[in-house]
Amino acid sequence: MRARELHRLSRALLGHLNVRHTVYGALPKSGLLVTNHLGFLDIMTLSALEPMVFVSKAEVERWPLVGDIASCAGTIYIERKRRTDVSRVNAALRRRLNAGLLITLFPEGTSSDGSSVLPFQPSLLQPAVDLGVSVTPAHIAYTGLDGLPAEDIAYFGERELGACLLALIRRRQIHATVRFGNPLPPASDRKNLATELHAKISSLAS
Repeated sequence: MRARELHRLSRALLGHLNVRHTVYGALPKSGLLVTNHLGFLDIMTLSALEPMVFVSKAEVERWPLVGDIASCAGTIYIERKRRTDVSRVNAALRRRLNAGLLITLFPEGTSSDGSSVLPFQPSLLQPAVDLGVSVTPAHIAYTGLDGLPAEDIAYFGERELGACLLALIRRRQIHATVRFGNPLPPASDRKNLATELHAKISSLAS
């Protein structure tokens, strides 16, 4: 299974889970897409819009179902506790960016409840700086039928994956709102790029 197969599978799964999309702005076809991270549903939500490859923490590979789907789609896994793993992941990123693929990165380095955008880790932005590819900011949010944030499906902190999956299944409907900003011009410094992306994504959230 590759990115296109994940695209089709994600659309089918979201249909069964009654997850509906509202999209603002233009999704890029290539380059780097940078967004906030709420949990396992983000991969399906984004890949249902367009075939893309993800960078994700290594733990995802061991998750039931979600890990199998992500692995088959060519997800690049990173051992975030091993600083030396960054060079391997950046090399993989360069190859895929050079191939003209759309790569999605969650630079918060972890998931959250979505109430704010966590600080960004800039190290994995280096390939985009080196290659001068476009970087597009995006923001994801989930709400229930009552219009309130669906915090019970967010997988973060000490929450268990099974409980979040069960919360998603029990809900009658989830509304995923994805906002895309304008692509940023090529940057010369990854830290400055991370700062600008964080500000753009925080603005999209509001």
